Amino acid sequence: MLLSPTILVSKEALNSEDSYDLVESNIDSVNELLERLVEYEEMSPEALKSYYVDYYLAQVKNGGFAQFIYNIGCDGEIIELVQQGLADMQAVRHAALLDKSLAIIDRLSEEELDRFLDSEYFGENTERDALNECNGEFYDLNEHEDLVDFNSRWLRQHPQLQAVAAAGLEAVFDEISEKIPDLEERAAEALENQPRYVKVIDELCDASGQELERITAGDPTHQHEGKDVLAWHFLTDAGHFYMVDLGDKALMFEADTHKLEAEADVSFLDPEEDD
Repeated sequence: MLLSPTILVSKEALNSEDSYDLVESNIDSVNELLERLVEYEEMSPEALKSYYVDYYLAQVKNGGFAQFIYNIGCDGEIIELVQQGLADMQAVRHAALLDKSLAIIDRLSEEELDRFLDSEYFGENTERDALNECNGEFYDLNEHEDLVDFNSRWLRQHPQLQAVAAAGLEAVFDEISEKIPDLEERAAEALENQPRYVKVIDELCDASGQELERITAGDPTHQHEGKDVLAWHFLTDAGHFYMVDLGDKALMFEADTHKLEAEADVSFLDPEEDD
């Protein structure tokens, strides 16, 4: 049952001259619904197509096709949403290039793919390098055929688009979440299964006196003190930050300046919680 059958965006984003504002507004709505424990199958598949096409774009631009596959765990449903989204957006050359990159996965044995997904990603990694074979083609293509423009145009003319004044979106989210039949059970399960990186970010937000808005993405290619580490990016009421988990303590940096914002003792958290 679809609890959220439309593509929810703000009227302000719809009227903006910046193409990404509309794409980002849909992303914000999907993330807000997820935070309210609405499940993917209860949301508009059309909203998810736009959401994951932009996720695909962001991941490949940041760390290549290999990073996209690594961060989604080679999830077939997500890959299919991206494929469907590119087709619906008529991004024909991007769709063909994605198929070309996916063909590389087909060349890997099951053992090789599992080894890649279970790897630390960094350092010598034959599978990662193979999956990044088409990165150059992607970057060149996106310079001439920007996926943000395809995505935004498609959203703008979509029959399921529902534009609401930004001030009224909260009420719409409330109305949707009130339809969840087993909300208490979902909330208890979500709290129990919360991964370590979420708890670490919560600790850093407490230490800095900021309110977490949403976690955006993990970057497995981030450099910290000369080493590749996994950095998690997130947004707070004060801006865009990322964190580095060092085991016993975690560091929070301002994303643009890389200035240290806060640190927190996280030695009490189970190191295995992200597995």
